[in-house]
Amino acid sequence: MALRDLLNSVFYHKRAVGIVAGVVLLLGVLAAIVLPPSYRAEAQLLPLSAGVYDMQTANGGPLPSQVLDPAAVANVEMQLLTSLEIHRAVVRKQLGPQASAADVDTALNRFDSHLHVTKVPDANVIELSYTAGDPKVAADALRALLSEYFRSRANVLTSGRVGYLVGQRDKVKAQLDAANAQIATYQQENDVVDVAAQIAGAVTLDDTLRQRKLETDAAIADGRQSLAALQSSVRSVAPQVELYSDNTEAARAIGEMQASIITLQSKRADLASRYMKDAPIVVQVDKQIAGLQASITRQKATLAITRRTGRNQFFDTAQDRIAQARAAVAGAGARRSTLDGQLASSNARLKSLVAIADTVGRLRLQRDVLADTFKTLSTQVEQARVQLNQASGEGGANVRVIEAPTEPSKRSNPPLLLIAGALVAAILLAGVTLLVVTSMRDTFLTPPEVERALDLPVLSAPLGTLAPGVAQREYRKLIAAVDAAGGGGSRTILLLAPHSRMSLQNAALGLGEALNHRAPGQVVLVRFAEDVPVLADGAELEIEVYKGIATAVIGIGRDVSPRLDGGALADLKARYAYVVVTAPPTTLSFEGIELSHTADHVLLVLEAEATRRPVAKDLLSQVLDAGGPVIGAVLLGRRHYIPQWLYGLLLERGSLGKRPSAAEDLAARTRRPFDVPASEGPREPATTLYGRFLQRLQLGAAVRGLRAE
Repeated sequence: MALRDLLNSVFYHKRAVGIVAGVVLLLGVLAAIVLPPSYRAEAQLLPLSAGVYDMQTANGGPLPSQVLDPAAVANVEMQLLTSLEIHRAVVRKQLGPQASAADVDTALNRFDSHLHVTKVPDANVIELSYTAGDPKVAADALRALLSEYFRSRANVLTSGRVGYLVGQRDKVKAQLDAANAQIATYQQENDVVDVAAQIAGAVTLDDTLRQRKLETDAAIADGRQSLAALQSSVRSVAPQVELYSDNTEAARAIGEMQASIITLQSKRADLASRYMKDAPIVVQVDKQIAGLQASITRQKATLAITRRTGRNQFFDTAQDRIAQARAAVAGAGARRSTLDGQLASSNARLKSLVAIADTVGRLRLQRDVLADTFKTLSTQVEQARVQLNQASGEGGANVRVIEAPTEPSKRSNPPLLLIAGALVAAILLAGVTLLVVTSMRDTFLTPPEVERALDLPVLSAPLGTLAPGVAQREYRKLIAAVDAAGGGGSRTILLLAPHSRMSLQNAALGLGEALNHRAPGQVVLVRFAEDVPVLADGAELEIEVYKGIATAVIGIGRDVSPRLDGGALADLKARYAYVVVTAPPTTLSFEGIELSHTADHVLLVLEAEATRRPVAKDLLSQVLDAGGPVIGAVLLGRRHYIPQWLYGLLLERGSLGKRPSAAEDLAARTRRPFDVPASEGPREPATTLYGRFLQRLQLGAAVRGLRAE
């Protein structure tokens, strides 16, 4: 919602909003004047989780269901402070022993209504306040309450504490003796004296055995690796080796033949450089070389070599070392088997000692807890005797007085505070009232409301009944929209209103005057009416002039559907550029809806503060369903609700246009529909049908206006 719409709603409903705000503000002022002065004395207490609350610890620490956090301690103290017995004791002291039970009950109710006990949020602090008409009475009431509170809480919280603690201490002492006996019996049954030392010896023995086992495994792996290497190296060694061999003669003969081959090859290379490859002398040398090579081959096959063999010493030495390695591996394997058995026995003993140590440790822990609990309870027994004498004082271990009660110097209900609260409440209730009445209002006040509700542009929204010059300016946007949407030729403009004949004719007359000023003599106002006879076929339509504008009245029959594209209207469209047509209100007759689909342009005529949104939406829906070309709406009877000074201060600084002056606004709001501005001259006699019809409408509107006033 825009600021202008909000201000329009505020000033439109200013009577209801003003009444609500004024009544609330008046009630606040009366309350500030009538209410007697009130003074509030205050005090603050700090409860602590110490002292008597230690009785919850039984075995050296509180059980989960018995833990009291600071918030719980504060709640306990608040329950004591709000106890009716304490309040009754305070009231009895104030009234004296001669007070009756009825007087005590009355005073008790008054005391409870003036006393307030609260806990400060996010802090473990208790606030007490007492309100009274006399500051001394308020402070004395809080002092008496605190004194009775400390006396009563001492009786409640320390009653039987010493006996309870002594009984708990004796129970813990018996449990401690039983725990010591259980530890001694268990150690004897398992032949254990110093479990930690025995476990340390077992761990040392286990480490030694594991180290020896690792060394044995390493020796076995080393022996097996050495054995495999020896076997691999001996596998390719023969037991017998060649000691001597002689092939000197064969080698000399072969050497001589190889020397001959080298000589022939040198000769062939020399001949090949001088002769062809297939020359006879080259071929002969090749044959000699081949023959020598064949002789060398045969000589090698028949070569006789003298050899001598003997025993291989490396093979014998390797066999000895293999036997030694096998013996070493077998011995290490036997040692590892023995170590495995010893390790298993050591592990079993170590696990047994660990289990025994766990059990002994758990028993000793329980004994230690019982011993600590016994010491704590013994200390608490002595402290309880001291706390029994200290709990009744204000400086006890549980509750500390942060702020003592004092006589207040200022009222708790100052008049300005009440008036300010009434002002805030008046503003809030006025806003709620404005929201309610605005949501209940279903009429239009401003053009933006029409555009939002109907999704149609408001092409004209004249302020009241305007002078001709002002009317021409107000209908200028409407004429521009008609010219832009109509194309060429004559244009038929149909005006439809839901229920008001007067607003329909005012809009038609205002539009006709504006069009006549733009195109003199080219405008005709046509009214479809049920109170005149139907025009016969072939008859000529009677044209009358009213205020310089051509007017015509066409009768509507029950059996004849009206149209704008034939008959007499076709002749009017041929003679005039603008044909402004009005039909009876749509709530009284359906002829306007039937005419809509044959018109060039359709305008909805709405009345500010009169036409309801559902009626306007229903009219628009009917026209659109009938195929009418709706181009916009005309809003009549609009008023300015915002004062001139506020409008100029807040709105005219923006781009909202210029507002009419105060004189124009006043004249528009006070002018009757039948008034004629002085600039128009004397009124023309209502001699035409259109003039007499307007006169009847104006007289009816005047009568209704006088009745409303």
